[in-house]
Amino acid sequence: MSEDTMTIDRATTTFKRRSVLALGATTAGLVTATASGCSFFSTDPGSGGGDGGGGGGADTMESPMLTEKVDAGELPPLEERLPAEPLVVDVAEPGQYGGTWRALTLGPGDSASPDRIIGYEPGLRMDPMIQEAGPGVFTAVEVNEDGTVYTITLREGMKWSDGEPFTVDDILFAVNDVFADEELFATPPNWLSVDGEKAVGEKVDDLTLTITFPASTGLFEDELNRQMELINYPKHYAQDFLPATSEDLDAKVEEAGMEAWTDLWNDQIAGEGFWNNPDLPTIDAWNVVTPLGEGNAVVFERNPFYWKTDPDGRQLPYVDTLSFEVVSDPEVMTLKVTDGEVDMMYRHANTSANKPVYADSLEAADTRIVETTATSMNAMCVALNLAHKDPEKAKLYQNKDFRIGLSHAINREELITSVWQRQGEPWQWAPHAESPFYDEEFAKQYTEFDVDLANEHLDKAGLTEKDGDGFRTMPGGGTLTVTVDVPSAFSPEWPTAMSMITDMWKEVGIRGSVNTVDRTLFYDRKIAAANEHDAGVWGGDGGLAVEMVDPRWYMPFSDESVWATPWAAYYNSEGSDGEEPVPAAKEQIELMWQFAAEPDQAAREALFQQVLDIAKEEFWGIGIVTAPNPYWVVKNRLKNVLEGVPDTWVYRTPGHANPETWFISESE
Repeated sequence: MSEDTMTIDRATTTFKRRSVLALGATTAGLVTATASGCSFFSTDPGSGGGDGGGGGGADTMESPMLTEKVDAGELPPLEERLPAEPLVVDVAEPGQYGGTWRALTLGPGDSASPDRIIGYEPGLRMDPMIQEAGPGVFTAVEVNEDGTVYTITLREGMKWSDGEPFTVDDILFAVNDVFADEELFATPPNWLSVDGEKAVGEKVDDLTLTITFPASTGLFEDELNRQMELINYPKHYAQDFLPATSEDLDAKVEEAGMEAWTDLWNDQIAGEGFWNNPDLPTIDAWNVVTPLGEGNAVVFERNPFYWKTDPDGRQLPYVDTLSFEVVSDPEVMTLKVTDGEVDMMYRHANTSANKPVYADSLEAADTRIVETTATSMNAMCVALNLAHKDPEKAKLYQNKDFRIGLSHAINREELITSVWQRQGEPWQWAPHAESPFYDEEFAKQYTEFDVDLANEHLDKAGLTEKDGDGFRTMPGGGTLTVTVDVPSAFSPEWPTAMSMITDMWKEVGIRGSVNTVDRTLFYDRKIAAANEHDAGVWGGDGGLAVEMVDPRWYMPFSDESVWATPWAAYYNSEGSDGEEPVPAAKEQIELMWQFAAEPDQAAREALFQQVLDIAKEEFWGIGIVTAPNPYWVVKNRLKNVLEGVPDTWVYRTPGHANPETWFISESE
């Protein structure tokens, strides 16, 4: 039997096993990760193992719904739909085919809900516990010694969901056409460029291509097991939506009632296309058949050309249909879960406060609680906008004493008791206790609740004058109000906690205001191009296993860095866009530019540690409490769901836990 292998061969590189959740250990500069099981295809029904129950049991090699289409002449037989060597995925038990997996979404601003189930199909992929990278769409990746040339091998015979071949031309279209379009990308993404100069893709043969960078890079290697952008653009379809390759794009834009072709692109191809456009070919396990807005649920149906099998050679996924009912808010989600109407609840309503509610309904709802592992370092980060449009506000918010004073004014123990059900401990924007970058002093600084100390630092920040209501005024006079944007539907704990915090700030003379907004509006206001927010709240992503991949809270990294998105734009544009940061943040950015170009892992970790040291010294923003381990509420009929999976957006949890191997069975 043959095996899929991923090889990164660089004599100068050694990767270290940093924690139980880190990349697997390597030797002699050679990283080798092997797919579970052996890659093979068999049409012998006898190879399937025991009966999974029902007509789609373990003695069948494909879903009966597909067999019917084959018999009707609507589909080619299975051996013609699968690649020569499918990716073989281990399963806890052989599944049975069929059924509808019932889930929930909050609507237009919540495309992440289906994307987390469907969307994790990178070139290389992390295993469920984020310990090792292995083959995915790519069967092999080789890197030259100085980290400038990546040679990528694709899977022979792999197809898009419409049956068209998936080839090197699709990857080259993404690299050389999509990312070269300056209307879509004013500057090339940093993972595909060095110093603003984009990498170039070149075809070797139908299954092999090279991506060549103008200088050494380590960043592209980081992206291989999380980057879906390289493989999301079927050339035969998407080229009709790009000006350089389309002859009738203006007519398409007019017909869609949109103002610009880029709007049509984002609606039909990138971004929301996977749940807006049933015609868009994908390589995902399921494809949308009822898009958002055409009913009370977004419905996805199995991809007949999906390129993975279980160890018995049976095509995945096991489940035929995913149905994401569109609901109004997390409270409705909670009710539906406790009523037993949902097969898996993994977002929005899985709060600490709700966990006892779900525990009480397990028997009646026929559900179970599946514990996962937090990779976040904080349940709630409070971020002042240090790059504020108002120069006076920016100057005040950049004053470290102001931030320290606000932090000391927060009674975290009261919040932990009242909001987080006595779970967690006071914590700042600092790596998780299980992280190799853990620093107790960093995590605990300024978390002591001390009104006198808070007042002392606020005075040092120049806030010595008060108005007639007893609130401190701006250093130059005028009303001071800290208005904090809080996404209403993302975490029910945040509005309550932030209201309590603003009450605590009153005790030290700071007027605070909670601005509860829709998640979409929250994003629209905070992005660098708008920069309209005064302050904002979000969770502490990037605390464990993904610290160097997602350092949003430690340095101005992306539009997710709520505390300074214009500085993040400066970082991502190599200084040509955004706003030049204060010296300490600029030093971090320059270190991360070095980090991106550095192929040696030990050197990269040393650079990142310097970034963290600056973050500790500068204290960019205010953390509240360690994030409790997330959990899922799973209907007992949904099988093969793993316990303890690390939860992170970086790898689209639960996407990296192989939802295509989960199945529905009413039997115990």
